[in-house]
Amino acid sequence: MTIKGVETGGIGKPVLRKEDHRLVTGRGRYTLDVDLPGQAHAVIVRSPHAHARLLSVDTAAAGAAPGVLAVLTGADMTPDGIGLIPCYSAIAGLVDLPLNNSDGSDKRTTPLPLLATDKVRFVGDPVAAVIAETAAAAADSAELVAVEYEPLAAVTATTRPATSASTPGSATRRPPKRRSRAPITWRA
Repeated sequence: MTIKGVETGGIGKPVLRKEDHRLVTGRGRYTLDVDLPGQAHAVIVRSPHAHARLLSVDTAAAGAAPGVLAVLTGADMTPDGIGLIPCYSAIAGLVDLPLNNSDGSDKRTTPLPLLATDKVRFVGDPVAAVIAETAAAAADSAELVAVEYEPLAAVTATTRPATSASTPGSATRRPPKRRSRAPITWRA
């Protein structure tokens, strides 16, 4: 099929885009453009560590700041029944192509907590959420959240483990298996 000189309908073919004209002419609408009556704003406090144990998250100062509606942590999620965010590939019907291991074993999925509770596992892992009446109040109050971390070893290279398995709390890697040279296969 050809639409206005653009061939469509196949792998490697250009995708007809519908939003460009609106965006390049200044008529795009972005989340930051939305300003509704009674609207609240949120800022997420994120981990600066690749791997660390959360020792404490003190939200008292942030919660007492002017304009703050709530400060939430991972500990607040559990009593409210808010669990883990499932891995996208584990939700039936969301993946276009089934992701199955070629040997028939169960695939590994990594569900994540909405807000970290005991450990942070990557730089930027969400630790707390500050909700306030204005974006400025949320940003200022997020600076008042005091988080104490115990940094742990992090794997920063795929060619070696961070530390030995005998170190408590360390990131570990399984011993290498003999690898086949067979390519990964995707079956529909």
